Amino acid sequence: MRVGVVKVVVLVVGFYALATLIFLLLAFGGGFLLAGIDNVPLFILAGLGLGSLLGAGVVALLPMRPVPFVPKGVPLYRDDAPELWATLTELAETIGTRPPDQVWLTAGPGASVVEEARLFGLKAGRRFLSIGLPTLQAFTRAQARAVLAHEFAHYAQLDGRTSVTGYRSHVAVARMLDRFPRSTINPLTWLFRGYARLFVLAQRVASRRREYGADQVMGRIAGRAAAHSALRLHARLGEEWTRYLSVHVGPGADVGMAPDDVYGGFAGMLEARRERLATVDEPIRLPSRWDTHPPTTERLWALDTAPDKSDVDERPAVGLLADPVRSAARLEEASFDFGECRRLPWDTYPREVALARLKVDAEAAYRAIARASGQPGGSLEALLTLPGADVPEDGLTAAVVLAALAAGTMRFVHRWDDEPDFVLADGSFLDFDLVEDLLIGEPEHAARARAALARLGIDPAAAHGGAERLSPGEAPVIGGLANVKFDDRPGHLVITERGLIFSPDPEAEAGSGKDALLALMAQAPFAVAARAGAVWLPYEEFSHVEKQRDIPLKATVTLYNGVEHRIHTVYTGYVHEKSHETILRVLR
Repeated sequence: MRVGVVKVVVLVVGFYALATLIFLLLAFGGGFLLAGIDNVPLFILAGLGLGSLLGAGVVALLPMRPVPFVPKGVPLYRDDAPELWATLTELAETIGTRPPDQVWLTAGPGASVVEEARLFGLKAGRRFLSIGLPTLQAFTRAQARAVLAHEFAHYAQLDGRTSVTGYRSHVAVARMLDRFPRSTINPLTWLFRGYARLFVLAQRVASRRREYGADQVMGRIAGRAAAHSALRLHARLGEEWTRYLSVHVGPGADVGMAPDDVYGGFAGMLEARRERLATVDEPIRLPSRWDTHPPTTERLWALDTAPDKSDVDERPAVGLLADPVRSAARLEEASFDFGECRRLPWDTYPREVALARLKVDAEAAYRAIARASGQPGGSLEALLTLPGADVPEDGLTAAVVLAALAAGTMRFVHRWDDEPDFVLADGSFLDFDLVEDLLIGEPEHAARARAALARLGIDPAAAHGGAERLSPGEAPVIGGLANVKFDDRPGHLVITERGLIFSPDPEAEAGSGKDALLALMAQAPFAVAARAGAVWLPYEEFSHVEKQRDIPLKATVTLYNGVEHRIHTVYTGYVHEKSHETILRVLR
């Protein structure tokens, strides 16, 4: 079992021996060259250069210093999960290894083990087991036992120890290679990169071999059926968790809402999609020599000879926790930061979020109609008289759906097994030919659109909005430029996802303006826009942008109402991170 440890040690020592040899050659060679330099300034300059080169190499090796493992999530003490700890103790005895010293419940799916070992993994240390709450929610106890057996097999093979050493080695190699870019024509680059390639490939081969070995232990202890089903589900669980967050949880963030029970919602989605998850096949893919794990299909084949087990425990694995609801609440508080978002229960959250997002999109469409018609507000009636008006399609669709909801001809349907959506009374979806006819607006299309609106019970004149200008609200700040000239006034420019905010500052030309800009960027955009003399420019009001120069930026922004604004940056002004690229992108 210690062969893997020895290989890691040999690879790491080999890397350090190579680096040390090169450093010694540089030191002695550089010292020999320095000894022949009679010019004092040149001697000092060359010495500093040589010292910097050697220092950079030493700094690159620092990640190999022992760094304490920092677990994520919330701790599971024995009183928090007595049945889980009992299972861990039993598995450790069966496999012939020590149980973990600490168990942590993590936010995402998966399970992993780490041992805080020393001396390249040769000396034992504290053991940590991390297991995701989504995994316990999705698995049966038999499947969870199979996964835990797999992880304990890594303990028995000392993989938990070598994983820490291997990770630190990877960091050290990566840091060293940063000093030798791939494009550099330098023999040292070829030497270090060649060894790094050998180092990584050898570790990947060993990693795949260890996974096969751990799978065999899993199959022997848990049985073929539990091992097979656990592997299949585990391969899909990451995608399911990502889908859940993006489709069901995430949309509320844009409108200041969040669910009051994140993990309760995931349990609901799992229940609705359980049959699909149990039957879907893992896609076949070609293995790569850079893979850390073998393809799932190959692992399943390797498990096909595992013994059958008759005593399969089909109870939910989440029952291994003494109080699943309390544990989920603790984990949610530690892992999710919803800030000032309004928390809503799942029976109202999806619909409230969908309606709020519809209203935002519909208002954008109505504002576009108002700009095209020259009126203080927009309506579907006005759009029918404006052929070819520049109106966002998504916003127009939202306006029609909202009007149909008000008329009672559409309704909201929340489905865990699919994306939530708005449907007609018969369950069908909105005919997008109606939206196309509204956008085209020619007489024939307008007549068809009127008829379709009438069938939906929508009065075009009553479907209106857009009277209020788009507010900066709390739109994410994506950049900032200090010491700009805006219509010849000095100040600073804050870039948000909705538009630009200019904040005047008579003293902006003194210094770089960094502190003043960062102070503005730390505030909520609506507060910056409310400052005396500030100017708010939503992107949706841009009619035309003419850039006279990119560096430093000189551009003229023309709004739909004909007003022009001139933006001019200077070389000495502070540019926050990649804000120059950002301003060029938003002013395309």
